[in-house]
Amino acid sequence: MMAKQKMNINELYAVTGKILVEKGYAGFHFKLVSDQLNVSRSTIYEYFSNKDELIASLMVHLMDTIMAEYEGLDRISEPLEKLRRIFDSFMKYAHLHQILLFAPFVNGESSPSVKKDLVTLRQQHHTLTRVLTEVIDACKEAGSIRQDIPSSLVASLLFQSIQIPKNKTIEDAEWSEMIFRVLLEGYGAGDRHGVAF
Repeated sequence: MMAKQKMNINELYAVTGKILVEKGYAGFHFKLVSDQLNVSRSTIYEYFSNKDELIASLMVHLMDTIMAEYEGLDRISEPLEKLRRIFDSFMKYAHLHQILLFAPFVNGESSPSVKKDLVTLRQQHHTLTRVLTEVIDACKEAGSIRQDIPSSLVASLLFQSIQIPKNKTIEDAEWSEMIFRVLLEGYGAGDRHGVAF
């Protein structure tokens, strides 16, 4: 029996994510990955039996990366500062969220490991949503966010803000600050010239 050819899993994940974003789920196949990594397709099959296994494993890996950002939130006492930390991580990992959008296309019945990874991914998403909602509710209690806006709407706006095309002439930190400020304070001028809302 031949020894398993070594492959760097982080390189495999990086190439997989890049191809998914460029080609989509339907256009993704192991030949594209093997060509970019300069390995045989059989080498990839030694690690993953099909594209759904690879993509699901990548998604769990990405979500683990995102979730690691939330460790230490308990040490921050100010709710608005916690919310800002969460938002900054959304912006930092916006490219990862693009890949996670392919989750509905993954065939959960293609193997037991895919099914397990998709369950893990859903659990991670629920945890992330719960943490975000708790922080938003704490911001409301502290008076940092209006009480009359549903927390689910605030969470959706924060999640969706990563889809805003980034102005390449603005630094990442400044871009994140600008969007957070607009979400928190609105975009209207202080004097609305008598316009009623």
